[in-house]
Amino acid sequence: MWLLQTLLFVGLLCFTYSNINYEPTLAKYYVNVVQSTYCISSPTIWNCVTCNKNIIPEYVVEKDGVRVIQGYDSQNNVLFTAFRGSSNIQNWIDNIQISKVSPYNDTSIEVEKGFFTAYTYVNTELIVNIGILSTKYSTTNIIVAGHSLGGALATLMAYNIVNEYNKYSIINVFTYGSPRIGNENFVKSFEKYNIPSHRITHYYDMVPHVPEEFVGYLHVSNEIWYNEDNSHYKLCNDYNIPEDDSCSNSCAPLHCTSTKDHLYYLNVSLGNDPVCFTSSYT
Repeated sequence: MWLLQTLLFVGLLCFTYSNINYEPTLAKYYVNVVQSTYCISSPTIWNCVTCNKNIIPEYVVEKDGVRVIQGYDSQNNVLFTAFRGSSNIQNWIDNIQISKVSPYNDTSIEVEKGFFTAYTYVNTELIVNIGILSTKYSTTNIIVAGHSLGGALATLMAYNIVNEYNKYSIINVFTYGSPRIGNENFVKSFEKYNIPSHRITHYYDMVPHVPEEFVGYLHVSNEIWYNEDNSHYKLCNDYNIPEDDSCSNSCAPLHCTSTKDHLYYLNVSLGNDPVCFTSSYT
């Protein structure tokens, strides 16, 4: 009986971790910020549909297909870093490398080679910018967000910060349609920091299912799975265990094929879309 009670308690803790701190309103707020990365290539031109007046863009960092917007979120009094996804989703999926690299001190921690390479294009500049922003706005709190490939880069940046720049506080990571990033040791190392990360998935979106599990990739936890019309979500039970097969993984292996679901999160169209400048943000 004691053993059963202990197991139930531990299971409750794990499930509670997935539930705690998820704020759907804030997730919707940041999906708009992420969409703005597809529309804006200069911080001085902030007039897209999703360009929130409370977001103050200070930097647009762009190199080798990676685009990142950094600045200050006056509504939430945090610094933000938002990563754009690939400009061509299908080509990017087709070109994902399944090979892993071990770039960290613990060589058992492995991440997908292409994602890590993309992060190295911009990481030094991003960290320098955070230092400048932190001084300017007198805060060390950071929200990191990204869609698709940008979700992978956002996760790598959060991991980079907690490992090497712990004077900053990651108060939220929001990823939308992120692929798997690394091996089991990466996931375990990421989770030991208790980063308030929320991995949002949408119905039959294909991207969260690459690279495949059978080649040694796992997702970080705290999946939030939205139904087809984004009207309901499920808080998934995946902390410190494999992916929750009742969430996004429930469509595997045959039905996780939708690019439409990948480009539509929380009722916001994501990607290079003519809607960028058709109206003002409200």
